[in-house]
Amino acid sequence: MEFAEKVGLVYFGYVDQRNDDHRLVRGLTVSADHRDNHYCIGTYHDYDVTFVERTDTISFPGKASKTHDWLIMAFDLRTTIDLPHVFIGLHSHNDTFYAHLFTKFSNLAKVHLGTFSVYPQEFTQRYTLYAPPSEAISAEILFDAGVAKNIGDHFGNMTIEVANGCVYLYTDGQRPTAALLEKMLQYGVWLATTIDRQAIKLQAETKNPE
Repeated sequence: MEFAEKVGLVYFGYVDQRNDDHRLVRGLTVSADHRDNHYCIGTYHDYDVTFVERTDTISFPGKASKTHDWLIMAFDLRTTIDLPHVFIGLHSHNDTFYAHLFTKFSNLAKVHLGTFSVYPQEFTQRYTLYAPPSEAISAEILFDAGVAKNIGDHFGNMTIEVANGCVYLYTDGQRPTAALLEKMLQYGVWLATTIDRQAIKLQAETKNPE
């Protein structure tokens, strides 16, 4: 509540995902059984922002169940350009998480980076970029080596998704401290601004391929 008041968001607390009175935060963590708390909405640096703390237990046949406590910030993109579904995941995510992810989004596959330039170790040692195979080049344009370096240098244990016209930032198993939430907010606005800019580049590359 203190964080929401400080940055100008409206705090709602617990919300029922089956209640139509609020906008459901979607993305990879949405499920039929998740529980959302500390729901906040508002605008920051001209971007519409939604925050929620989401708890869910992920199960997959043959693998141990895992309870996740996600902190999620969603930023509405301004671009009207159709963007690919992209997930940037940490190598440290467990097998159950990835098994569930690829069952839910069977079209996602690892993007083998390097079409345009060499990606920095700061990024590749910690993250893998996933997108539909037909959109791999588009994903590399959106998240080029320069963008990837900033993510690798600064985003810590955050993971990233682009879907549904939004950028989603996730942390798992971390307390929602003021410092962490402010970092997610600042980095999320930077990333949303960057993707809006890269989307223009993507559209130009698509229309005028070399």
